[in-house]
Amino acid sequence: MTAIPLESDGPVVPKKKRGKSTDIPSIEPFSWAGAESVVWAFVIAHLVKWAVSFAYFALFQVRYAVGYGKTTFTVLYLKDLWDFLPVRISNWLHLDWFDANHQYEPLWWITWRHDIRDVGIAVVGTIIVRFMFVKPKYPLDDAPGLKVYLTSVPLAIGLALIPIAIVGVVAWKLPWLTHHGLHVPDKYGASAAEVNGWVEAGEWITVLMGITGGLAASLVIQRVADDVQWFFAERSAGRILAKRRKKGLAGISLTGGRVIGTPAHRKRVHWILENRPETTARSLWLVRLLMAVGVGATAFSIAGAWLNLVGPAKPH
Repeated sequence: MTAIPLESDGPVVPKKKRGKSTDIPSIEPFSWAGAESVVWAFVIAHLVKWAVSFAYFALFQVRYAVGYGKTTFTVLYLKDLWDFLPVRISNWLHLDWFDANHQYEPLWWITWRHDIRDVGIAVVGTIIVRFMFVKPKYPLDDAPGLKVYLTSVPLAIGLALIPIAIVGVVAWKLPWLTHHGLHVPDKYGASAAEVNGWVEAGEWITVLMGITGGLAASLVIQRVADDVQWFFAERSAGRILAKRRKKGLAGISLTGGRVIGTPAHRKRVHWILENRPETTARSLWLVRLLMAVGVGATAFSIAGAWLNLVGPAKPH
């Protein structure tokens, strides 16, 4: 099944090997499209941050309960388990990691559990930004199915953990990385205090862990990432074609069709409109999965923006 059928009233691009690239030029970092992509990178980074932040909040901070009469039953509440995870593991394995009389929340775990979230944000953001600059491949004769999607994600996570662990061990063994004395002069006021605090706290290390992990994960997930971009490009192109046909403009060149999105997305959409290629066959379940992820990511980003800007997580 295809995402949106693109009835051809123009030339059809013949199938080519997936190893070959399309005639879409890759985006050069030092160009107008590259500069715009950098701006989009900041926007996407915030969207990813808000989406992951809301997912973290919804999973580990919210109590889900149902009521019956005057009685309330908790269905799911993971905050206690997550906040005291090292202690719970110690108890489950019957190991004496902590004083039995002081089952407290370890201070190091307070930092670690937030770092895990921040590293995840950096990993996802890095993968998305990297593929904005990658030259697209022909998708027509290579349609990764649901199995490829489901296996690529855990493989990518496993590969990402290798550089993340290496950077983490290096930072642990070399404490001078966070106490090197480098700082922005105090004459720059509040901005200097913010930057110096970020460097001194070592938060840049979690960002570095996420970037290296994202670059490693890209090696495994590139096939899926390319297909996802083609999927949403096909849908955008399909909507434009549908509007044109509704107005009786079939057959007219659509190179000037209005497309909203990153330069990488626009280039794919315009390539489809110009060449009218055969669309990639996808299973119904894969289409549903991709649409659910797209809608879910958008909803989580909006909810995360509310949570961090005006909601409970708003800075005070």
